[in-house]
Amino acid sequence: MNLNRRRFLALTAAAALAPRLVIAQQPSHEGVRKIRLIAREETRTMLDENTSTNLWGYSESELRLVQGQPVEIEFVNELSEPSSVHWHGLRIDNAMDGVTGLTQKPVQPGETFIYKFTPQDAGTFWAHTHHRTYEQLARGLYLPLIIEEPTQPDYDRELVMMLDDWRVKQDGQIDQNSFADMHDWSHSGRMGNVLTVNKQLGPQLEAQAGERVRVRLINAANARVMTIRAPLPGWIIAKDGQPLAEVATLQGSLNIAPAERYDLLLDIPNEAGAILPFGFEYQGQFYEIAQILVSEPTGTLASRGEPKPLPANPIEMLSGEPGLKLKLEMQGGAMRWLSEATYKGTRLSGRELMQRQQAWALNGIANMAEDPMFDVASGTLVEIEMINNTAWDHAMHFHGHHFQSNSANYPASSWHDTLLMAPQERVTIRMPADNLGKWLIHCHMIEHQMAGMKTWFTVS
Repeated sequence: MNLNRRRFLALTAAAALAPRLVIAQQPSHEGVRKIRLIAREETRTMLDENTSTNLWGYSESELRLVQGQPVEIEFVNELSEPSSVHWHGLRIDNAMDGVTGLTQKPVQPGETFIYKFTPQDAGTFWAHTHHRTYEQLARGLYLPLIIEEPTQPDYDRELVMMLDDWRVKQDGQIDQNSFADMHDWSHSGRMGNVLTVNKQLGPQLEAQAGERVRVRLINAANARVMTIRAPLPGWIIAKDGQPLAEVATLQGSLNIAPAERYDLLLDIPNEAGAILPFGFEYQGQFYEIAQILVSEPTGTLASRGEPKPLPANPIEMLSGEPGLKLKLEMQGGAMRWLSEATYKGTRLSGRELMQRQQAWALNGIANMAEDPMFDVASGTLVEIEMINNTAWDHAMHFHGHHFQSNSANYPASSWHDTLLMAPQERVTIRMPADNLGKWLIHCHMIEHQMAGMKTWFTVS
């Protein structure tokens, strides 16, 4: 893989400010906010100012909703193939989860689907396609989803940084021939050679001297674990949309797996004129991916100490002993090939599985089984020992729920909807199963999901 320094460095003075669009509220007489969201083709600049790259995207660059306010989002598909919208990390009704083949039919070209839900949790989330995800996500079909607190927390400014890597050819276009590459699917996943923030090369973000800034980091890449270095020491205040009970000190770099989100607080220095670089670390090299340009303060600089935690969301761990204990073992992939696994109800050899583009399994089953991995009553505390018996990282994502883990790689008290697991790592999670319906569990290295690392569970 060639990570071209020119493509990764973000040093052009002409780089545009990253867009922040707050969608105008359109309340009906019942107080329901109504939004129209169109999936369509778009162009961006990936190599240089003279080369346009054809991508897919949404009609809005960002969605901002309010905790507790009902919303109806009319999704319009203007693409050439079916699609859907998954509201990643939101605890909403199962029918609104956006998973084609499990919770809804795909939305055909020219058709619409209305998603109706009320956000329970304030925090940093994102929306993305959940149909042919390995291709549509790689084309750019995603956007930040910010659920705002009813009362403004104590910070002055907010910056959203949505990270992605793209596999771009020399002509500036997305390498479409690589979408279904089995080498990628059976190894680390589809990696790109161009890194962007908010679909831009090296955006310049603005802040004022003396401000406390909330930075919302979202990893939208198909497979790459991003190692991000902030320009200043600061604090981690939330993980996957859920506030930490106690803020954690941020020093050095931060690993963010695909689909994970972190909320940071940074105190901008009192000196104006500074250029603060956000960086991406790869194989011992530092690549600048964005800048914070610091301007003169407009008022008196405030003196602040360590920040207080954000207001907690209405989520609690169930007390007592788990009502269900089970194991989830990740298997297969390059260097630990499957000798056999069950696929669509039939036991197949490793060779037969590869002929069907299946390289991974969960508990001996490749891809979706007819029966759920488990079926529990609502209100059950579920404990899962997760075992990564492969040679590769996996970002395990649970739909419709959050969970806590005993992993030492995360701040204490973290809630997750996505958890990064290293090769041979064992982690125990506990999840309050309290959201009715059929829910996916899968690796968010999307190529791993497509090649077998996917299952589901039911809360009844």
